Amino acid sequence: MKTTFLSTLVIPTFIAVAGVAHASDDNQTGMEASYLTHAPQGTFHSDSLTGNQVKSSVENDEDIGTINDLIIDEDGQINAVVVGVGGFLGMGEKDVAIEWDSLELTKDEDSEDYVISVNASEDALKNAEEYNRDSDHETERDTELNNSENDDE
Repeated sequence: MKTTFLSTLVIPTFIAVAGVAHASDDNQTGMEASYLTHAPQGTFHSDSLTGNQVKSSVENDEDIGTINDLIIDEDGQINAVVVGVGGFLGMGEKDVAIEWDSLELTKDEDSEDYVISVNASEDALKNAEEYNRDSDHETERDTELNNSENDDE
């Protein structure tokens, strides 16, 4: 009877200790989060771009569109900005994705805000193919479906 009673106490203790040891191993395998108290030099917040006007460097720095969105890759790099062009007060506007490398960012006279310029005219953007955000997901899904169909062959 004593052995049975001791077994009922010892076995759950071993299970509990093993579970705690396993849980602490799981918590130590991932990299610990790091935190910032301010933005590092040479960086900026996304709202420094979104909502800002894009100026044409070929049309005397005329406003030709507004940045509505950013396209960011899995490494956190900006690939393109989505610019709304044409229309009036958002009506009739279309989105055009401009590659990040096509833009020029400079600071304004106060060195507080960015001036965003592109070497294109307003007409060029209006005539550019429209960017359709919804087709991004369809394209990825279609690619996956096509790849799986090719694997079956």
